[in-house]
Amino acid sequence: MLIDLHAHTSGISKCCRYTASKVLESAYEAGIDGIVLTNHYQKSYIDDDKINSFIDKYIEEFYFTQALGEQSGVKVFWGIEVTMELYPNVHMLIYGVNTDFLKSHPLIFDYTQKDLYTAVKDNNGVLIQAHPFRNGTTVLDTDFLDGIEINCHPLYNNSYSQEILNIADENRLVVTCGGDFHADTYRPKCGMYLPDSIVNSCEVGKYIENAKKVSLCIHEPNTTLCKKIDYYREF
Repeated sequence: MLIDLHAHTSGISKCCRYTASKVLESAYEAGIDGIVLTNHYQKSYIDDDKINSFIDKYIEEFYFTQALGEQSGVKVFWGIEVTMELYPNVHMLIYGVNTDFLKSHPLIFDYTQKDLYTAVKDNNGVLIQAHPFRNGTTVLDTDFLDGIEINCHPLYNNSYSQEILNIADENRLVVTCGGDFHADTYRPKCGMYLPDSIVNSCEVGKYIENAKKVSLCIHEPNTTLCKKIDYYREF
């Protein structure tokens, strides 16, 4: 099954123009079997002393979207996209942790990369740097990453797929792929092919962490080219 590992809904991500139902509809129409809902988790979204209520809303949006997915036949898994305060323009994707992770770590946007990685690993998750090279960013310390993402958002003119594959290969990292869809462009068809046997978000994380080979569908921005590649990872 083809799963877009980077998706948003307007219920949390203010920059997304589509509600959960329309996000799922657009994924289905693009030929995508499911999404990992990685809504934005960032300091600017949270009013003073209201972080717990924001976390509750964040989690509720996931379960709401997942329930809609069960009705529409689009699978929905749990994830998080963190905007890091210490590293301008750097976003991190978290997979494999449960929904209580944010309650235990509400201030992850203030963490160093090492502290974030430690918290994620202590909770059996994986940490992936989202869309490196966008807005002048670079790949952070690979000692505290499980992988890096090929991002197919059409608003940006390059997926940097070959550069990312090279860096991942040199550092024995996994490579993921996502559309980062915000409904401000066409809906790219992209993601990672996961086994049909995967049924929950923790299993998604375990697969990303342990797979020796991952198969990706990459939709190069502003082209009709959707290519499937197999990436073999050395441990």
